[in-house]
Amino acid sequence: AAAAPEVSPRTAAIDSLAPALMDLNRRYKDTDPAGLLTCLQTLRKYVDNLDKNSCDEKFQRINCENAAFKTRVGAFEGAVDVLIGCGFKQGEGVLAVEPDFWRTKGMRLQSALNKFDFLIGQLAK
Repeated sequence: AAAAPEVSPRTAAIDSLAPALMDLNRRYKDTDPAGLLTCLQTLRKYVDNLDKNSCDEKFQRINCENAAFKTRVGAFEGAVDVLIGCGFKQGEGVLAVEPDFWRTKGMRLQSALNKFDFLIGQLAK
């Protein structure tokens, strides 16, 4: 049998975004649609800020200990997986992208923003 093709970490992250978003949406769309909407809007803002300012260290890190993060994102199981799917990596109390992330981000963040916009539009109906 042929060995499975190796998947680079970057490709794995890209491939993990859509399932993570679908899982998050499925988990909360019926039980907490308002909370899910706030969570998605917050995630979208983090990704949009990173997309527009990818060289700025301020937007390369998310403090997971921040009260707003804890209530808007951390309280939703699977939300951190969405950020990981966008290129963030978990550290000690933070999520961060590599300093040279801007070199490899390509259309990944724009694609993520489109997915956020679609789900947010569905929830806002």
